[in-house]
Amino acid sequence: MKNIIIKVVAITILIIVLFYLFYSPKLEFDVLKNPNYSHDKANENYYEQQAEKSTGNAKLKEGVGTYVYKDIGEVIDDLGEPDRVYKTEHDRKNYVFKNKEHYYLVSAKNNKVSSVYATGNKVDVSPIKMKQEATKFFNGTNIDMEPVIDSSYGKYKLELSERDIKTQLLIKYGNVYAQVLIDSETNEVMGVKFMDSDVVIEHAPFSMSKISSDHDKKLKRSDKQNFHSHINKDLTLLEIVNEIREMKGVKSLEMNDQLTYITQLEADSIEDDVDEEEAVKSLEDGIMKHINDQNIEYETINQNLAYNFYDVPTLVNSWLNNNSYREKLLGSQYDEFGAGNSREYYSLVFKENKK
Repeated sequence: MKNIIIKVVAITILIIVLFYLFYSPKLEFDVLKNPNYSHDKANENYYEQQAEKSTGNAKLKEGVGTYVYKDIGEVIDDLGEPDRVYKTEHDRKNYVFKNKEHYYLVSAKNNKVSSVYATGNKVDVSPIKMKQEATKFFNGTNIDMEPVIDSSYGKYKLELSERDIKTQLLIKYGNVYAQVLIDSETNEVMGVKFMDSDVVIEHAPFSMSKISSDHDKKLKRSDKQNFHSHINKDLTLLEIVNEIREMKGVKSLEMNDQLTYITQLEADSIEDDVDEEEAVKSLEDGIMKHINDQNIEYETINQNLAYNFYDVPTLVNSWLNNNSYREKLLGSQYDEFGAGNSREYYSLVFKENKK
């Protein structure tokens, strides 16, 4: 009887803490630089001991999360031919499947699916539901706030912050990790990304520190893609932004090829050894100079800028959860937009047409 009372008290305390984390005033954070950017070496002995404590939930039996580890051909059999395919970092290919009911971004390496990002009102992300109340995850779902990820890059210890709890939970289902992207203002699920362990480390959406690296391949951050790959990534960014706008009841924006070309041109001019904040300022100024030099007419122009992000869905969700960037992301006054990216740098340009 005594043990039962202790367990009831412990569960009650946990519920109170989690309730506070979700409904306390939202954190203000600067997403110009990824706040989770950290790859410090961890205390190996301590975290090796903690690794055994990492637990998960039952293996996925339905939904698009089951595509992870399958052959890409099986995905195409289910979803039809992709709208486009393009090469991306770490020798992977991205497959985009979209229609009025769903948007799927599937990444594969050697024809094996390594991640699936899903957004839209009617996507199947079982056992999660789109626009579901995020607080419901804590009812019967095991969530590890300090998971240890065993990848081909070595073992990494992740730490979910208070901000992560509100905006991007990580849930393990069998050997698949689900990054649940949440709008903290409405407490709604806006997208889910299912990943294998390597993608979790490559995209680094959470603060992480390395535990061990013996006989593991090196995680390189200097991947350079060609202009064609960058343009495809720009399109993915623009498409995901429009998906989020539609889910929020805001009109979609027209993709402006000229804006995207200008923005991508400036992004590709960023040099390797330049200071990060200096690079971002140069990117912003360079884009405006091109727009004015080419006499592009506009009522207003605004930009969302970011760096140290390695994944488009995480970036868009970070903009959504910051008041100043959110205002532009969901602004109803804009008509067109364009985008550019280079390595971990991103720019999203919003244009209100001249009246």
